[in-house]
Amino acid sequence: MRARLIAAAKASLIEVGYGRTTAVAVCARAGVTRGALFHHFQDFSELLAAALEEVCLGISARLAAARERHGPRLRITDLIDGFWDGLGDPEFKAVIEVWLAARNDPELTSGLQPVIRHFANLASPKENTELAADLRGNSEAIAFYRLMMEAMIGMALGKAVTPGSQSLGHEAAVIGLLKDIGIAKGL
Repeated sequence: MRARLIAAAKASLIEVGYGRTTAVAVCARAGVTRGALFHHFQDFSELLAAALEEVCLGISARLAAARERHGPRLRITDLIDGFWDGLGDPEFKAVIEVWLAARNDPELTSGLQPVIRHFANLASPKENTELAADLRGNSEAIAFYRLMMEAMIGMALGKAVTPGSQSLGHEAAVIGLLKDIGIAKGL
């Protein structure tokens, strides 16, 4: 039941956006009562946090799979692929929807704090020891990593606002250029 609610919340955020994702709509999509929602989650913010946490865990799993394929320390090209697999996934639109809504909703922001910290830790070379090892503590590599992440978040946002979350048509070119720069810099 909990998994159905989380899946319904993500699907609603992706398909109709935060503004039309309500407890009633999520329960209808999941085929459960509101009582079931509040049996599994303290409030609607907690459900949304669980949905975002699932997306974050998916990104972590993609990076872990890349480490299994390529070894414990990823090359910059593998790191780019691993993060874009997660940020470019249609599910990341759910994250964007809720992050933007939380900007104006203190209660939602409060409920999201644990998952926001998890995302920040995953993406921070200061907090993520595997990422720090990938970047070798090199200030140029860290600056390039930040550029790479900002470019990917921008592309994910662009996809999120296109009708049907369609490709922008230039993602592969941008990812390719990021890889070329990373390789040329010896990162």
